[in-house]
Amino acid sequence: MKIFFLSNQNSCRSQMAEAILKSYDYDLEILSAGIAPVDHVSDIAIEVMKEIGINLSQHQPRNYSEYQDMEFDYLITVGDGTNEELKIPPIKHKRKMHLGFHNPYEKSDDENEIREKCREIRDEIKTEMDYFYHHILKNQKKQRV
Repeated sequence: MKIFFLSNQNSCRSQMAEAILKSYDYDLEILSAGIAPVDHVSDIAIEVMKEIGINLSQHQPRNYSEYQDMEFDYLITVGDGTNEELKIPPIKHKRKMHLGFHNPYEKSDDENEIREKCREIRDEIKTEMDYFYHHILKNQKKQRV
């Protein structure tokens, strides 16, 4: 099963979602990318993921265009607001979902406040990925067997 997380910058939330879902099942093909990726994964995202035993230090933001020729079972958009607000490029997919998580860097320059927001978002993403994996993906994997 192929799952693609798409965000604007691919520096924080989509990286977290990719890594958390991979931690449940390494047989899944899970990728993430951004519409306008930045040059590195957020240091704070790396730090707060390390707190739960997931290492993002080797992850790099990628551009969605690297994956335009692939087809995914799920295209999952990640970001603020609604799915309609994210300009979704042409990515082939069977199903689409949107996960709306606030940008931890928005409205604050205080590193401690950003870190705390990142922890909250990490925990929200973990809850969503837990449900997605155990209640949706596992059932689909059983049906394929």
